[in-house]
Amino acid sequence: MPLKDQPLVFHEWSKSHGDVIGFRGLGNSVVVLNSEQAARDLFDKRSATYSDRPRFPMLELMGWMDAVLFLPYGKDFHNSRRVLQQQLTRQGSAVFQDSQLRQASILVQRLFKTPERFEEHLKHYATAVVMEIAYGHQALSENDPYLQLANQMNDMVAGLGSSFANPVDFFPILKRLPSWSPGAWFIRYSRIQRPIYESISRYGFDQVRQQMALGTANPSFLSRHLEDLKREGRENDPGDLKCLMNSSWVIYAAGGDTTMGTLRTLVLALLLHPHVQKKAREEIDNVIGSRRLPDFSDRDSLPYTQCVANEVMRWHPVAPLGIPHRVMEDDVYREMFIPKGTTLIPNLLSMALDPKVYRDPHKFYPERFLPQPAGYSEPIPEFVFGFGRRYAIPRFDCVPVGMSVVPRICPGRYLAEASLWIVAATLLAVFDICPTKDEQGNDTLPTAEFTNAIVSHPLPFTCEFRARSELQKGLVST
Repeated sequence: MPLKDQPLVFHEWSKSHGDVIGFRGLGNSVVVLNSEQAARDLFDKRSATYSDRPRFPMLELMGWMDAVLFLPYGKDFHNSRRVLQQQLTRQGSAVFQDSQLRQASILVQRLFKTPERFEEHLKHYATAVVMEIAYGHQALSENDPYLQLANQMNDMVAGLGSSFANPVDFFPILKRLPSWSPGAWFIRYSRIQRPIYESISRYGFDQVRQQMALGTANPSFLSRHLEDLKREGRENDPGDLKCLMNSSWVIYAAGGDTTMGTLRTLVLALLLHPHVQKKAREEIDNVIGSRRLPDFSDRDSLPYTQCVANEVMRWHPVAPLGIPHRVMEDDVYREMFIPKGTTLIPNLLSMALDPKVYRDPHKFYPERFLPQPAGYSEPIPEFVFGFGRRYAIPRFDCVPVGMSVVPRICPGRYLAEASLWIVAATLLAVFDICPTKDEQGNDTLPTAEFTNAIVSHPLPFTCEFRARSELQKGLVST
């Protein structure tokens, strides 16, 4: 098992061994799926067999296993997923567009004032949107406790490294080692981080409950569900409360980190491809003009700008290896035996680089999604949000035998797509994103390099945000 650059290593293996690679190591049976077709065949068409999660010993040490992302398939997962799905459908997510628009405007204001701090401003946007959605909270200062907790969460995720990169993931028995043992850094790390995680997961939940008791709570994902419980006489049910606490945390923590990584990739891609900026800007100017900023009503009228957003997701998926699945019964696929308990890794980066699907896949080329003859009519990379059949999710207290209704696909995908699009359209309407200069006055362009982590971000880089004109600058109130 490679401990570094796993997605690229697996992708290279696929060129010699095929898109489905199985291997055993240290007692673990692992299958890597390097094509979207293989992932759809198993995770979508056989979702009743492939919707479970493997054990994550490192995450168990840190107390994360109650999060819906990592829950095993069963009653708790179904209930958590139902709670998320009720408000995060395509139509339900539209309710949050006002917040996304407002925060996009704030992002531009911050970039005008301190453009060199653009990474902080992108982080602020990503966190501010999800904290308002999850908890109804609006950050008024850089010292806001929600922002500070989000920063701690991002650092915690980065410190974990990539999937299966920790010794305890191979040898769960290592969880029993004393912290002073040589090489037991993961024990020491988890002991430091676990109370931080517990504080993060409880903080917003406790704040909203206190505000509701005082009658001062703003509308949010959490407050709406707590009101539903109160109407049903279940406001003190420990199982329901735990489910809501963990579900709102997932929106806040996971949604913020992945959105931030995608927005940084957007800026890097535009910086490295000025001709893409020019073409998207011409489209925006022709459709909207220069007397207002884009809003969501313009989305269908800006197909190339939408293609830019789609290409950002494909060019470097923010979670290159997705989240592993676990097969619940022995199975056979393409005459290959997959034993019960096998861990299956969807290599999203390999899917994005599949030359059978995407022409010249290493190239950043938004036109690829346009219909012919303007483009190649290539498929939108929906796989970046995971897999699982799309079913309506009923309410029930147990999982009926043989019923496969709940997908593992990201429940916040519509929110994520909307955030990416509105930020892309707004930045393109207002700014030229340009390289910085060295001491000799030459452009200094970064290379497209990314962190080796579960949520992958571009390595730090510099750029300049130049207002296109005073007219665009005046569109944003200060």
